[in-house]
Amino acid sequence: MTEPLPLPEACSRTMAAVLKEPLAPGASADTHMKTCSACSEARVAYLAQEEAPEALTPAGYFERLPERIQRKLPLRAPAHRWRQPLGWAAAAALLMAIGTASFWAGRANRTPLVEAALPRPAEAVETTAPDTPFHNHEEDAAQVQALTPEEMKTLLKRLDLTHSAQR
Repeated sequence: MTEPLPLPEACSRTMAAVLKEPLAPGASADTHMKTCSACSEARVAYLAQEEAPEALTPAGYFERLPERIQRKLPLRAPAHRWRQPLGWAAAAALLMAIGTASFWAGRANRTPLVEAALPRPAEAVETTAPDTPFHNHEEDAAQVQALTPEEMKTLLKRLDLTHSAQR
């Protein structure tokens, strides 16, 4: 933002004189204002700024204002207070009836997305627990820990050969 230009010395002296005595600023200020239109306009604007009192309102104006506005508005029919809750209750009952009917209609027509096809009849599941908590060949796995390093290497080579042969 640019700064305002400084006032010339003659204009600043004239404005100081106008601020001290606006009606009779002095002979030098009057002479300057005859040649400088900006200073004479500034003096006129300063004199036009009289302190005017606020506009007075009649007594009780703001107190009567709501009544006057209400009289100008059109009259409304009185609202029936007892009908409004009944309307909301009827709307809620209608929505619940529609929701319940659509829920049951959807359940009646529902078909499964996937049907199970069993190629063989279901077998009975053994419900008794085995006598030992071990599965088959767990004893072999327990014996691996007792192997020496040389025996372990041979076992691994044999397993690797068996595994590569199965591929």
